[in-house]
Amino acid sequence: MTTAPLLHRPAGPHVLDEPSVRVGMAGFALFVFSAVVAVLDPPDAVGTALFLGLAALMCARLTPTGAAGIGLAAWAFTEGFVLHSGGSLHLAPSDLWLLVAAVLVCLAPALLRPTPRRTDAAPGDGGAR
Repeated sequence: MTTAPLLHRPAGPHVLDEPSVRVGMAGFALFVFSAVVAVLDPPDAVGTALFLGLAALMCARLTPTGAAGIGLAAWAFTEGFVLHSGGSLHLAPSDLWLLVAAVLVCLAPALLRPTPRRTDAAPGDGGAR
């Protein structure tokens, strides 16, 4: 019995289509970026803008729940490695405003992206979904 090698990808879903995998990859990217920021030691405003910008960019293909989680993680990394040293988190009013801003910045791309229409139809349903 011989098997033919696959010359093309199957039409089924891929592992990167899973929302939880995307959230994990975004969290890992924030983790790696925190090491880069800790080494470069940019000014507070620049480091915060870079973290929130990266987080918002990664949230464009996440669900709103995942985007809120990434916003919370972005706040924690920003708070712990840009604004303070050694990963310490503070809950002063200005830090809580930063938390709200980080979650909103990450939620915006997840909520504002257009929802793709499903064009695949299951056999026998006439294309109705």
